[in-house]
Amino acid sequence: MDADEQFETYVRLALGRYGIAVDEVDLAVMRAAEQVYGPPRDALLAADLSGIAPEHDFDPSRAPTGPRAR
Repeated sequence: MDADEQFETYVRLALGRYGIAVDEVDLAVMRAAEQVYGPPRDALLAADLSGIAPEHDFDPSRAPTGPRAR
C-alpha cells in the first residue's frame, strides 16, 4: 500500500466513523493542505523547544509587553 492509498484509507475511515462522507474533491483539498502545511507542522513538532522558557501569565486578550522585572 503506497502513501497516497494509506492517506485515502485513513481519511475515509476516520471521517466515516463520524458519518462524514468523503469524495474525491475532499481528498484533493486535504492532500493540498497537507502539502502546504505538513512540512512546517512536522518541523515544529520535531523542534527541540526545551531551551525556550514558557510564557507565564499569558493573556491573549492583552497586547504583549516587554520583559518584566522579577
